[in-house]
Amino acid sequence: MTKENNKKENENYLLLQLNQTRWLFFSLCCYLASQSITIPILPIGPWALWPTLSDLAFVCLICTFWKCRRFTVEISVSAKKIILVLFIVFFGSIVSYISYQASADQESSGSIFGAFQLYRLSVFFTIFWLTSTVPLTPKRLEVARWIVDGVLIFVCMGVFITYAGLIPIDSIVAHLPKVGPWQFYEGIAKSGGKQGLGFVGYNRAYVAAQVMMLIGLRIHLTQNPNQAIQNTILMVISLFSVFISESRSGLVSMLFFFVVYYLYKPTHAFWVITFFLVITIFATQIGLQSIELNSNEGSIIERQLTVLQANKKENLSGRDERWVAHLASLDNNPINWFVGNGFGSAIDRGDNAHMLPLQITSETGLIGLVIFSFLFYLILRHLYQFEIGQKPIFWVTVAFLVSAGSQETFYPTPSIGQFIGFYLCSVAIALRRKVPK
Repeated sequence: MTKENNKKENENYLLLQLNQTRWLFFSLCCYLASQSITIPILPIGPWALWPTLSDLAFVCLICTFWKCRRFTVEISVSAKKIILVLFIVFFGSIVSYISYQASADQESSGSIFGAFQLYRLSVFFTIFWLTSTVPLTPKRLEVARWIVDGVLIFVCMGVFITYAGLIPIDSIVAHLPKVGPWQFYEGIAKSGGKQGLGFVGYNRAYVAAQVMMLIGLRIHLTQNPNQAIQNTILMVISLFSVFISESRSGLVSMLFFFVVYYLYKPTHAFWVITFFLVITIFATQIGLQSIELNSNEGSIIERQLTVLQANKKENLSGRDERWVAHLASLDNNPINWFVGNGFGSAIDRGDNAHMLPLQITSETGLIGLVIFSFLFYLILRHLYQFEIGQKPIFWVTVAFLVSAGSQETFYPTPSIGQFIGFYLCSVAIALRRKVPK
């Protein structure tokens, strides 16, 4: 009788817990849904801080968590360890920023960017913590999957629509002042060009990363083997979306993730390869090979094929010059190799490094690079050990690290928008404490 009573008490408490945290889960769903449109909604404050739907959802997460904090689940051991390292990252970034401020020019742009990066880190790390406290039952995870499905389809549709020019690309940001990088949209429209940026942001790398993260999370949330065909369809759509986004690093990462996924599904791989071969033969026979996929920068096919010639200077889009500038700043004062030039200081050298390891070293030194490496070692180790199924979040993380050789995928720069927060939210879901209901 005692065991039965204890079981009944546990069931009653779980029902109470789920009832009390329903608004917290609703806020998490709103955060996931907000990833469909990550363009700012209001021009309030500096352009880099213009609020997005994700910012509003974050405020809802904070408020609903405070209201039901007594009924949230205990954070998993894996999440606790990651949170500890995230705290070290944040504390180290503050120390680096303060040191930079002590010696920087009062008119330095790095001071503003450093403050922005600290703010974004605080938000993103808090999202990881809050997501880890939400009780996620199988039924709630199914609801989350429906939302992610809708967001993924909407984001990919946005990429197709803006690439095809069905919606004038400058109309997407018509409510925003033409300042900072947001004037880029107007420039595309005036030139008569088109670009598959969708409703994500002005950086094609962000568009590709957003699509990849969505398909990775979708596969993680899908444990029903009957969903394999849907996964394949969405995977192909995602791959094409990344292709027409024109992100070369994104395409390499997406292809990596694509191949790894189908290593687990050899039968499905056969049908996917057969499909592509049939389409290729059909296009060749009716003369579609003469049709080019073009954007405002020329042929997308030609641009994406330059990945195979990355050793040529003209294919680096000026990255080599940025790398030289950041390396020179480290060589000017050898101590900077260990402690960096200061958090936020990359902009003082004209632009970010466009290479994540160099960006981290440039601002926080080899010490920062070691801490970052340990953080992702920890994330990858726990994802590999505890993520269920085909471990899509683990593999998409590896894919993102592959792309980090030519972009700041995991650095809180304005161009990467809300991506880090969404990524950490996805990791927290993957490493959640199991709730048996």
